[in-house]
Amino acid sequence: MEHHRQLMETLTHLAAILAKHFADPRIVGTDIKDSLMQALASYVCYPQSLRAVERIPEEQRVAMMRNLLAPYEQRPWAQTNWILVRLWRYIRLRVILLSLFIQVSLSDFLEPCPSLLLQRHMAELLSLDKDMAASFLNSVLNQLNWAFSEFIGMIQEIQQAAERPERNFVDTRQLKVCATCFDLSVSLLRVLEMTVTLVPEIFLDWSRPSAELLLRRLAQLLNQVLNRVTAEKNLFDRVVNLRLPGLESVDHYPILVAVTGILVRILVDGETSRAASVLLADPCFQLHSIQHLLGEAGDSSSSSTAAAPTLTRKHFSLHACECQSCPTAALILQVQPTSEEDLCPICYAHSISAIFKPCSHKSCKACINQHLMNKKDCFFCKATITGVEDYSKPASS
Repeated sequence: MEHHRQLMETLTHLAAILAKHFADPRIVGTDIKDSLMQALASYVCYPQSLRAVERIPEEQRVAMMRNLLAPYEQRPWAQTNWILVRLWRYIRLRVILLSLFIQVSLSDFLEPCPSLLLQRHMAELLSLDKDMAASFLNSVLNQLNWAFSEFIGMIQEIQQAAERPERNFVDTRQLKVCATCFDLSVSLLRVLEMTVTLVPEIFLDWSRPSAELLLRRLAQLLNQVLNRVTAEKNLFDRVVNLRLPGLESVDHYPILVAVTGILVRILVDGETSRAASVLLADPCFQLHSIQHLLGEAGDSSSSSTAAAPTLTRKHFSLHACECQSCPTAALILQVQPTSEEDLCPICYAHSISAIFKPCSHKSCKACINQHLMNKKDCFFCKATITGVEDYSKPASS
């Protein structure tokens, strides 16, 4: 008993050191910084060491979580993201099903050991500090866009290499990079699922400055992922069916589970009409992707479509018949501009609604708000933007 107490004290002391110094700006050596980050990552993998992290003073725990939620740019964000994923509540069933899908042993997976305490600290920080929340999620969405785009580019190259008659193999390094980009995409989606579950108001409370923009960006990325993964006989399917060594983890299940977790939170548990309207208004939205998640065939004549469970329909409420009668969908159809000159010249998806100062160029609010999170110059003339005002088209005389 005494030995166990001393062990916990030692683990807690080491946890305090890691929490304090893993993001210490005074440490400039790359190897030392990586070692500290890896040590912290190993601490959150096991119940005893994770409990030790929870035992350090609250002030240090909050400071650690604040550092983990700093923007991902210009730091080892993949390790940080993995730490946040480990703090989330993994589901044992997911691990079992994943082992069946990709034929790996359950021993390859670490047991789930989520931390409700650290999740609470994360929720409080993101809820109270609106600027930090916007910066953090902007960086997560940026990295997801990059990781998934890289993954799609890689599987295109793999497919082309596999089809060439003069080559019967694909470069091992190429396969490893492809699998890594896929795993990063899934883990980033998991962090988004955690965030939208713990602090849904970041996306759904439009009184927050960046909520509408973040929700639109989230819907855009979810639609892009779904369209790539669920299209019938698509590139993703062909590469998965090649069953290449090194791509065992690349499968429909892990990425669709992550996307579904986010959709359920924003469409079922949150402001359903607002989230649904944004999802439906996105130019990338395709109904067949949602039908795929529901286990329905794209062909309306299919018997499986006719036999779809009523409960599932209720939960998603995005079937064609329901969308046509949905007031939100009807509103979307009404507000779509009919003239090309009324469309935002950046995305060609939304009406022009913002004018920049002092140059007077225009775009939709979503595009300029997203742009200003990273740059301050005009899209068109590169002048420094000092302000953005609402714009409405003058009534024709």
